[in-house]
Amino acid sequence: MVNKLWCRKISRAWLETKQTPPHPRLLTESRFKTYAPWWYVYYRWFMSFGWISIVICSVWEIGSADPLASKYGSRKWFAYLTNWHLTFGVAQTILGATLVTRRWLHQRYPDFNPYNIKYTCLEKSYWFLYSVTASLAIGVTVAYWIAIYDPKIHFVDSVNLMQHALNSILIIVDLFICAVTIRLRCFWWTVVVIIIYLIFSVIYYSAGGLDRKGFHYIYKILDWKKPGISLLVSLGGIGFIIIVHCLLTGLTSCLERITKPSDKSIHEPPLSSANNEQRTKVRDVEIV
Repeated sequence: MVNKLWCRKISRAWLETKQTPPHPRLLTESRFKTYAPWWYVYYRWFMSFGWISIVICSVWEIGSADPLASKYGSRKWFAYLTNWHLTFGVAQTILGATLVTRRWLHQRYPDFNPYNIKYTCLEKSYWFLYSVTASLAIGVTVAYWIAIYDPKIHFVDSVNLMQHALNSILIIVDLFICAVTIRLRCFWWTVVVIIIYLIFSVIYYSAGGLDRKGFHYIYKILDWKKPGISLLVSLGGIGFIIIVHCLLTGLTSCLERITKPSDKSIHEPPLSSANNEQRTKVRDVEIV
């Protein structure tokens, strides 16, 4: 009885509490500064070019040791969840670099106040893409090397490592440098993307779609000739991606407390800190 009442109390608090998104200024700051320094602008564009390079090498199989992949891979590129998440990665890094560059240019003006930054479609889209890309990257990497990789048919070449290892490395580095936070309640964003992909895989199978090696499935563990097993795999994948999202939420929360312990849901800055920040920004701009 006590457990039931406790569960009801938790669920009621979960449903009734309004989610407060992170302040939009955090989307354009690093974990080490309360403004956008010049090196952070270069870093964001460097990460963007990194993800773009992975996609270019992936589409045209540059560095691939598989001759069949080099010949037919680009035709079926969009059929794989790995490449869906690479597309999300490119989109979020380009958008993030654009927002940081805009912030760096605007903070040159003396009357600029980062606490007045508003949530627009760009900020909302970036937060969505960042959260989804982070969870998908880790999920894709772990799932590939544990459940999909077969040394008999897969090659550990540069393309494979970029798609299924470098992607997660870039995300982890980003989590430690960028002040973007991941919220627990946003887990359903990634779940929706996974469900859309599963629907796509069923349609692809029904239309006679083949993988790069000519098999009538995209992934061997997701063979819809065996709908029962494929459904269980799908549910397991959704459960796993939720766990990944929870772990990333905990990681970003810990990093927030360590790097900015007094900077939580900040919507109104202390006057002294705002003045100090403005003077620091001006010095940074003058150095550039």
